[in-house]
Amino acid sequence: MVKDDRAARKLWQEYAFLTGEMTKMLLRQDLDLFLELMDQRDTIQTAIADLPEDGFKASLEGRTILLSIEKQNKIIAMALQRLQNMSKQRHLAANAYDNLGTGYTGVRLNRQS
Repeated sequence: MVKDDRAARKLWQEYAFLTGEMTKMLLRQDLDLFLELMDQRDTIQTAIADLPEDGFKASLEGRTILLSIEKQNKIIAMALQRLQNMSKQRHLAANAYDNLGTGYTGVRLNRQS
C-alpha cells in the first residue's frame, strides 16, 4: 500500500509538472513542444489509471496537486480558445482580401479570345 502511494505520488507530481510545462509552452505559442508534452502527459495518465485505487488523491498533498492541475488546465483551455479565435480572425481576414478584385471586369480583361 505504501509502495502504491509512493508510485501514485510520483506519477501525480510528474503529471502536474508536465501540465505546468504545457501551460508555459502554450503561452509562448510553441505548439510543437506543447503537443509533445501532451503526449508524455497522456502516457502518465494511462499509468495513473492502471494503478490500484489509492488514497493519495484524498490526502492533503494529493488534493493540493489536483487543485493546481485543475487551475493549469483552465489556463490551457483559455489559451487554446484564444489561439483558435486568433486563427479564425486571420483566416477571415485572408479570405476577405482574397475576394477583392475578382469581379467580372477583371476576368473579361484577362481573357485571350
